[in-house]
Amino acid sequence: MGLSLNIRKCRSMSFYRSCSPINFDYNINGHNLQKIGSTVKDLDIVFDIKLKFYPHIESSSSKALKILGYVKRVCIQFKLITLIKLLYCALVRSVLEYGSVLFDPHVISHSYILERVQRKFLNFAGHILKIPHQPHDYSPVHSSLQLSSLADKRIQANSTFLTKLLSGKIDSPDLLSGIHFKILSVDTRFNHPFYIPVCKTNYAANDPLIRIMRIANTDPSHSLI
Repeated sequence: MGLSLNIRKCRSMSFYRSCSPINFDYNINGHNLQKIGSTVKDLDIVFDIKLKFYPHIESSSSKALKILGYVKRVCIQFKLITLIKLLYCALVRSVLEYGSVLFDPHVISHSYILERVQRKFLNFAGHILKIPHQPHDYSPVHSSLQLSSLADKRIQANSTFLTKLLSGKIDSPDLLSGIHFKILSVDTRFNHPFYIPVCKTNYAANDPLIRIMRIANTDPSHSLI
């Protein structure tokens, strides 16, 4: 109440997956709002009209690659594992992980776009630190740097988000209402704490709340028994 809006700076955008969307002209105080194109950036997350987040994945990957180039130039003479890892995690990996609970890709090709940035870093680190490894096999470098994959970090981020939501550290009644606890039967062999609704599409199955409940069902720390 009482919030003043600069109508000249206001825009409208519709999200849909239908091939025949319903077009509607939004207005404020009789002034029609200009429509945004197919993407918009808000809080450094790129939203597309179908909420597939592919434009965001490409954008964050491109940004991370540019920063990685800077890190490689700075670290060319460094020989300390801790320092190289610290710069990478602080400047590059943070870009790839930002907002991952929202856009966590369920398509392998999208996940690969993000992972290739880390592979480029591992290739560089293996060369600078002289860590023996076979071409395109960065497992020894992973072990030496104690660096987990981006996919594993996204799983951890999902679990952390759910824990904070359930404990009240994230105050969002709307999100909390979307968490479905499972009523346990007498048979305790299946003690999954959350009920996962049937999803007919991969898009629906990767809904952030459904995804974090599915991940939690495989995590013993979320067991209700």
